[in-house]
Amino acid sequence: MTTTYMRQLDKMGRLVIPKEIRDELSLKDQHLSMKPLKGGQGLKVFKENSPEDPKTLDRYGRLVVPIEMRQELGWDVGKKIEINVSNNEVVLNGKFEVCEICGKDKSLIKVNTNYLCEDCLNEANQGLVQRWASQLNSLKDDYVSYTERLLDFKDPEDVHQARVLGRRIEALLKFLNVSSNHQILDTLTEAHSQLGEIRERDVLIEAFKKLEEESDDEKKAEVFAQIHQRVEKKRVKYRDKLDRKLPKLVNNKFLDQWNNFIEAELPAYVLPLNIGERLEYYEKSFDQKAELFSEVFKEKGASSNKSLDSLHAVRISSKYLRYIYRYLNQMYDEDYKTKADHYEDIQDQFGDINDLKDWLDEIDNHTDKIDAKKKHVKAVKRQLKDELEKRMNEVNIEKIHS
Repeated sequence: MTTTYMRQLDKMGRLVIPKEIRDELSLKDQHLSMKPLKGGQGLKVFKENSPEDPKTLDRYGRLVVPIEMRQELGWDVGKKIEINVSNNEVVLNGKFEVCEICGKDKSLIKVNTNYLCEDCLNEANQGLVQRWASQLNSLKDDYVSYTERLLDFKDPEDVHQARVLGRRIEALLKFLNVSSNHQILDTLTEAHSQLGEIRERDVLIEAFKKLEEESDDEKKAEVFAQIHQRVEKKRVKYRDKLDRKLPKLVNNKFLDQWNNFIEAELPAYVLPLNIGERLEYYEKSFDQKAELFSEVFKEKGASSNKSLDSLHAVRISSKYLRYIYRYLNQMYDEDYKTKADHYEDIQDQFGDINDLKDWLDEIDNHTDKIDAKKKHVKAVKRQLKDELEKRMNEVNIEKIHS
């Protein structure tokens, strides 16, 4: 029975011929020739008295494979080569079929350009699914914890964190191609809407209080004060609504659905997932939104509603990509952190712009109920519109497209 050995090409293109083969064929200090195998699968090495380009083994038994031959065969540094003896010749085969992990040659399944046996493939698949399950379960646990804690309404940050965690779970599930009408995503979307109503009120209250405190104009300060007072009253209604509805959404039924998804459905989403294709889809979608914003901005101007809406779409797209790259970086060996940071930088450009737009919308909602002269309300709106236009003109469009 012929013994087969496995060796790797080093960075100099050298390959160690096993001592057993060197001794069997008496290769020490011999002139050697190389020729391609039929079918282009590898090379054969044999002794020849007067070769045109003689090769010899060095004292460690290493043989240099000429770069031309390596390039033709596609043998790069670290390439594994199968070595055996046939008809008194050394056979170097680079296209062998063995499991990349354990080396077995039975029950093989081709994965990209390599082979895995069924046992190793199943183990690798289970490990991959478990990575996703662990990441998703960790986010879910934090999400549930915040949705329970926020109902005492002692810390507005609890609502904010629950909303962020829900959106991160949503981003990962959609990246896995989970349908938007899946029962879990339905629940998350409805809860996100309920949480958003409170979160938006919290941000508005804080913003208008700050605007009131920082205003040098007494009349403007009074307008800001009346608005945050009206928002606070509205927040009470939304808080009562959230108190009623959230426990009906994030409850034991939701947890049962979640556990069933992780155990029974998740593998069907994770195993066929092509990371590169999905990222290309998301990147292309982002580029389309960025291009549309550039066109609308040039055509409609900085402060038009269409420009603001278009920029908001870019912001949301960058947020989802930031989440996706962040968690891929935690689950896979490839470095995705640079991409995550890139989209976080893009997203950060737009936070103040979105806030200013929300403030102006809220003023419009309460204009008829504010006890102040119209000219003072108009002055407040003019102040915010000027600031909004200034921020829009500062948007780095080239950075968005980079």
